[in-house]
Amino acid sequence: MKTLKGIETYGCFHLGHDEAFARRLYTSLFADEEVSVDSVITIDLVKRENGVPFPQGLRHCSYEQLSTNVRLVTKEVFKRLNLEI
Repeated sequence: MKTLKGIETYGCFHLGHDEAFARRLYTSLFADEEVSVDSVITIDLVKRENGVPFPQGLRHCSYEQLSTNVRLVTKEVFKRLNLEI
């Protein structure tokens, strides 16, 4: 989130170890590649290797897009964990 002090991280989703699933989900998010007037939140795709974060992507979204994305991620992770898709 953009703040007066810069970018502040306040939440994350652990999508598991299936990189293909994480990338598919990330590309399905409602967000923009470029910053717009409504961009208030960034969603980063980060791969961790031995605890070291490696940025894989950065998307910008509005509050409305964020709420849609949280629902989407929650639904897809739920399905993956409970329905073994």
